[in-house]
Amino acid sequence: MSELDPWVRQPGESDPAYEAFAVYRDMGSDRGLIETGHTVGKSRALMTRWSAAHGWVERCRSYDQHIAGVHTESYAEMVRKTTAQQSALTDKLFTRLDRNLDLLPEGANPPRIWTDAFAAAARARTTLLDYNKPESPKHTELAEKITAIIDKLGGGE
Repeated sequence: MSELDPWVRQPGESDPAYEAFAVYRDMGSDRGLIETGHTVGKSRALMTRWSAAHGWVERCRSYDQHIAGVHTESYAEMVRKTTAQQSALTDKLFTRLDRNLDLLPEGANPPRIWTDAFAAAARARTTLLDYNKPESPKHTELAEKITAIIDKLGGGE
């Protein structure tokens, strides 16, 4: 096997053999030499020879691992971006709620929209915290912040 990624055309691999390999590779978990032969119009015997000669099974195993890694990294990047966006949004919401609660006259109840917004932000923040270690300093600081706002919302101050 060459130093090329095993799922790309290898030195010495003919166009028809690589075309058949690509069909086989792209079938995913439903791969089969018979199905590949039908798709490319070649015999099962030829598919078996090409598969053995060009290491199709091992190449596909490498390809599957590569794709799984790409999916895992893509998902992790999406989680990082979403977490950062959600964190910034909930921080902004908590800050605005906290500031506005300080402006309420003593004993006045906050508007329902504030309590609904806070509840939604708290649920979002709890979900975000599931991605982090619960004992982190950021978690402790956030828990203290949320507790203070809950106290204000409940008239605990």
